[in-house]
Amino acid sequence: MTEATFRILYLTDKSDRGESATIRGVHDRGHRVVVFGRADSPHVTAIRDHGVAVTGVSWKRKLDRSLLRRIRQTIRDEDIDIVHAMNSRTTLHMVLATRPLARAGRSPRLVAYLGVTGNVSWWSPLSWLRFLNPRIDRIVCVAEGVRRYLLGVTLLGLHLPPERVVTIHKGHELSWYTAQPADRGALGIPRDATLVTVASRLRPRKGLLELIQALGRTDPAKNIHVLFLGHEGNSELHRAAAALTDPGRVHFAGFRRDAPAIMAASDICCLPVLRGEGLSRAVIEGMAYGVTPLVTDVGGNTELVIDGESGLVVPPGDVPALAEAIEWLHDHPLERQRMGRAARERIAGQFRNQDTVEKTLALYRELLQ
Repeated sequence: MTEATFRILYLTDKSDRGESATIRGVHDRGHRVVVFGRADSPHVTAIRDHGVAVTGVSWKRKLDRSLLRRIRQTIRDEDIDIVHAMNSRTTLHMVLATRPLARAGRSPRLVAYLGVTGNVSWWSPLSWLRFLNPRIDRIVCVAEGVRRYLLGVTLLGLHLPPERVVTIHKGHELSWYTAQPADRGALGIPRDATLVTVASRLRPRKGLLELIQALGRTDPAKNIHVLFLGHEGNSELHRAAAALTDPGRVHFAGFRRDAPAIMAASDICCLPVLRGEGLSRAVIEGMAYGVTPLVTDVGGNTELVIDGESGLVVPPGDVPALAEAIEWLHDHPLERQRMGRAARERIAGQFRNQDTVEKTLALYRELLQ
């Protein structure tokens, strides 16, 4: 018996590699796929080059009323069964564009996506127009930690029905991660150092100040260095690094197009985030290269990293625990390498893009029974 063909409209912005691969995978299963996305994004371009119908749009404005009309017209013209929005702004457009259709009893099924914890509240009118809107049939959470967070958002007995909130991990493939390790010397980092790399925007909630404080608690003789990859601009971090006994152990590389190669040359991939995390692409990338992850117990981090098996997990904001974990990984190189291999195997076995496609299609079948 052949599978019924679904007609799906995806609303994305720049997309990313995992999301793009999932959309292409759904298309390859014979379903009719239409995409609204940023035409200047290489991941959206990959979707278009794969034979998927792509409409180039800009999501720069929080609400674009002309775009609402275009979405609504596409739903009518293509007889869309499901609209799947991939972030907060596209979710807002999805909900408002389909409101007239819902009044006429002609709305497709609506699927939203939530990638991080935080920023959803029953007190917020904007939340009512997005993830808390009763017309959304399913909210796909990137991690079980995000799902638990969303189900825990309550007010005076108000809460989301558990059946409306599901977890589908965003899948990856090891074949995507082929960069050769970068030359540490070119970055000013000793080749024999234990290198802890963080790829992240330099925001307070990412716990980067706590990481510098943790480095200050380690023995300088152990030659442990920390490298920050990401946008510059956090003066507090620079001041904290300058205040260390040996400030030369902290490096700020800014935005780098060769970030995968730098990550592949690292010993530890660290994400000491304090709050507001989902399933970190940077941690997944490090694990795919066999770099041992060191993360905090926030969001989906513990779904990626099994403590003591495929990396180490510490409490968020616990500077002494973070310092102890860094030193332990430095002092036990064979165990660190074993965990790195286990991390790579975990990505290969538990976070496959093929599984993401299958679970996404199972969700669509459920909605369209």
